[in-house]
Amino acid sequence: MSEQIEVELQQLISAELKQWQRQSGVKSLQHEIEVRVPSGAKKLPMCAEPLSIDAASGLAFGNIQRRVQCASLGWSMFVRARVKVSASIPVTNRAMKRGELVSRQDIEWQTIRLTSSDRHLMTQIDEIVGRQVIRGLRRHKPIQVQQLSAPQWVNIGDKVIIEASSSGFYANMQGEALESGGEGQPIRVRNLSSGKVITAYPTAKGRVATQF
Repeated sequence: MSEQIEVELQQLISAELKQWQRQSGVKSLQHEIEVRVPSGAKKLPMCAEPLSIDAASGLAFGNIQRRVQCASLGWSMFVRARVKVSASIPVTNRAMKRGELVSRQDIEWQTIRLTSSDRHLMTQIDEIVGRQVIRGLRRHKPIQVQQLSAPQWVNIGDKVIIEASSSGFYANMQGEALESGGEGQPIRVRNLSSGKVITAYPTAKGRVATQF
C-alpha cells in the first residue's frame, strides 16, 4: 500500500506543478518529490480504485501535507512530502531600493530554487518592467507581487499636462497635482487656467487624462 500512496501522490504533485508552469508562463521547471508515507500504511490492503487525495491549497513547494483516502475500504491518513522546485524566472541583476523603477536592463533570467515563501512570484518580464519598487529587491532573488506597484507617475505639487477627450474632441492644459498617484489611479488635479479641481488619471510621467 505504501508504494501506491507514494506513486499516486507524486503523480498528483507533478501534475499540479506542470499546471502552475503553464499558467505562470515559467520557461523551465525542475522538481524532486520525496514522499514520506507513515509506517502504518504497510498494513493497509491495496485500494482497488485510484486514491482520493486532497487538492492543493497553494503551490506545492517545500514541506507539504495531504490527506489520502480509499473510499471503498474506509481508511484515510495524512501523508507528508518534501517538494524541491527550481525554475527559470526573471530576477534583478542588482539590489533595488524603494522608489526605483525597474527597467529591462535591470532584469536577467536565473534558475532559482523556490521555497514555500515564493507563492506570489512575478514570472513575466512585462509584468515587472516599468513598475516601481515598494519593498527592496535583492539581487538574483525571486520577485514577489507585493514588492512592486504601478509607477508613481505624479507627486503632490507637480505641474502636469491635463489631457481631455470626448467624442473626437481633444484638448490639453496646464494643471497642478493635489495628490500623488500611479498609472490609472484617480487623483485630484487643479486646472491652472480655470482654478477648477477635477479628477484625473496619470498616464505617464507628468501627464494625466480626464474626460468631460
